[in-house]
Amino acid sequence: MGRSRKLKQGLASLRVARRFVPELRAERRRILLVAGLSLLGVALDLLRPWPIQWVVDHVLVPGSATPASPKAVIVGGALAMAVILSVRAIAQYAHDVGLGQAELQLTRQLRYKLFSHLSALSPGFHARNKSGDLLVRLMGDVPLVSAMLVTSLLELGTRALLILSIVVVMVVVDPILAGATFLVTPIVLLLVHSISNRIHVAVRKQRTKEGDLADYLHEAISATETIQSVGGSNEVIRRFARNNRRSARAGLKAKKLAAKLSASVESLLGFGIAIVFALGSLRVLERELSTGELLVFLSYVRMLAKPVRSASKHTAKIAKGTACGERLLSIIDEVPEVGDGEQAEPAPSRPSVLEFHGVSYSYDGEEAALNSFSSVFRRGELSALVGRSGAGKSTLASLAARLMDPSQGHITLDGQPLGDLSLESVRGSVGLCLQKTILFGESIRENLLLGTPEATDEEVMEALRLAGAASFVERMPDGLETELGSSGVGFSGGELSRLSLARTLLRDAGVLIVDEPFAGLDREAASHLSATLRELAREKIVVVIAHDFENMEPYDHVVFLERGRNLGEGRHEELARRVPMYRDVVRAACG
Repeated sequence: MGRSRKLKQGLASLRVARRFVPELRAERRRILLVAGLSLLGVALDLLRPWPIQWVVDHVLVPGSATPASPKAVIVGGALAMAVILSVRAIAQYAHDVGLGQAELQLTRQLRYKLFSHLSALSPGFHARNKSGDLLVRLMGDVPLVSAMLVTSLLELGTRALLILSIVVVMVVVDPILAGATFLVTPIVLLLVHSISNRIHVAVRKQRTKEGDLADYLHEAISATETIQSVGGSNEVIRRFARNNRRSARAGLKAKKLAAKLSASVESLLGFGIAIVFALGSLRVLERELSTGELLVFLSYVRMLAKPVRSASKHTAKIAKGTACGERLLSIIDEVPEVGDGEQAEPAPSRPSVLEFHGVSYSYDGEEAALNSFSSVFRRGELSALVGRSGAGKSTLASLAARLMDPSQGHITLDGQPLGDLSLESVRGSVGLCLQKTILFGESIRENLLLGTPEATDEEVMEALRLAGAASFVERMPDGLETELGSSGVGFSGGELSRLSLARTLLRDAGVLIVDEPFAGLDREAASHLSATLRELAREKIVVVIAHDFENMEPYDHVVFLERGRNLGEGRHEELARRVPMYRDVVRAACG
């Protein structure tokens, strides 16, 4: 059972590495160049001890036979050593630069691939996964995977070649000393294999804990104002300390295992060098080996210790990279819930009818947010979706924009099912302005151009005017170049809401769905926005998710939802007259 588990863990690194081969191919020229420089380095490392042997055996040992003058031998040996070391240094510099470039480029590619895939995944996926953990995978796990794929695997290959070359030369120089050196090899290999598997498990736990900590930090920092207002700062700090402690413990365990591996390998290699030194000295005394050859052999043993020591460190890095790679693949293997069909057609740019046909939807098997909902929204009508909190209004809006697809039923634009239309064209035809305002810490212009980067300044200002935001933007010293704080800090809720609406209006979509657009607005701003929506409804399908039951008269078409069901639709007066629950909700809202 234990062997089976170790075999699976050993194959895991290969499986993870194979999944990222397409990204490695893009850097194959640079990687091949680095590999060539590594081979040159191996050859130079093998040559490095021989000038010493030449000088020792032909000049420094008493009674040695000198083929030329002693000074010439010494100068020749020194020059040879200088050339070998200089070329080795230049090759190592080029190797390190190329390796760093390849690793950074691979990191960039993997981050782009992961972020692009995350952007395509549904809101349901992001609701199930903590944003802090996803951030750790994107910023922390990706570099570790790149280091494994480029640096560690290439270095291990080079070290393996160097070890093999050294072993061959050692056997040629003295088979007996070579056999003594290899006594500790099986123990080293067994130790590396055993501890690296434990490092793999420990690192996986460590990255999970770091993800939890990052997510808690993200939530706590985003909610600083709320935390301070309820006097919860000390409690939040206490909880952070607890999560921080758990993350540190997990990280310490991984570091202890890595240190244990390094120390164990060092000890075993030191033991092996001591055996070789003692046995080699005896063979020199018995004149079975020259002094220079012993020095060469000891140099090779020390050289052998270096790649073995390096291999043990890279083995730990591979264990970390494998654990991180599995975390990345768990995201990459996530199939987007929404996509294009084989023969997706473009959606109508100016649809006349948006219709829901028996639409049901539930989040992860929970109670249905929508239950056999049917209704029709037409161009030329100002429509409203109303209902108590949790009735399913926002779910309907998300389904109309194909942020997700219905569990049952279907939605059509001018009679064409959304599933038969290309995803890009559907989202281009449906403009959705959510109640939760999301703005980035960039300029007003950059925020508004998010969905329409080709829009002109005149179009941007017209969208701001329609949303009732032009006046306060023009009053700012930098106008459209005004930088927003993180998530729009520094602006009122009403101002942020209007900027968000202007961003949606700038897209000029044929269907406009606005979630609670009047929240945080004064009477004058609300009146202006109401007139704007009425004007837009003449040439667009406009649906307002409304919560203000005191002002339902302006709407031509009101749909009343309760627990995901359509309990009635029509004008406000009709619903109040013939739907008792609607009448009760209106009375409760109006006091």
